[in-house]
Amino acid sequence: MTNFLPKSIRTLIEEFSRLPGVGPKSAQRLAMHLLRSPRDKIVSLGQAVTGLKDDIVFCETCWNIAERNPCYVCDNPSRDKSLICVVEEILDAVAIEKTAEFSGVYHVLHGRLSPVDGIGPDQLKILELVKRIEDGADVSGEKGPKINEVILATNPSLEGEATALYIQKALIGFDVKVTRIARGLPVGGDVEYADEITLMRAMKGRGDF
Repeated sequence: MTNFLPKSIRTLIEEFSRLPGVGPKSAQRLAMHLLRSPRDKIVSLGQAVTGLKDDIVFCETCWNIAERNPCYVCDNPSRDKSLICVVEEILDAVAIEKTAEFSGVYHVLHGRLSPVDGIGPDQLKILELVKRIEDGADVSGEKGPKINEVILATNPSLEGEATALYIQKALIGFDVKVTRIARGLPVGGDVEYADEITLMRAMKGRGDF
């Protein structure tokens, strides 16, 4: 970028460009939008950013972000504690929660297995998941709730599949049902453009109409 723009604007554009999914053009538009915004709006945004981590903690049960530990979901007596949905990232849990169809609890891995990127089991919250199952093996309930089913809701990518397979193997020997979310054609998708693996899983996962 040339020195045509003031340094403060250039710095802001550079910081926006570091955000995921924000390219140079988008960063420039965001900076210009803030420049035209009232000062109180900018101050409010700045306070929200600087205070982002002040009141945020990780739930030591499910490893989701929350304002308190345990989080609202884990502490909610109406949730089915015997049903755990395992997701890669926090936003995956948010997406599932928006469906209002899941009444269990979550476990956030904070990533997926990716040897190329140096991400192995120790970098994820897999051991913490196994510990939850172990604690639930005590049916007296002294250590934790009995876990009846673990739903693997990792992404249908090579890394996501490898992560699900690793967790499945890690839970062998426990009296717990391990399931995988159904995968198939997305709403609005065309059959002719679907890959073979997606079509195969869509056929295998077909149901009554």
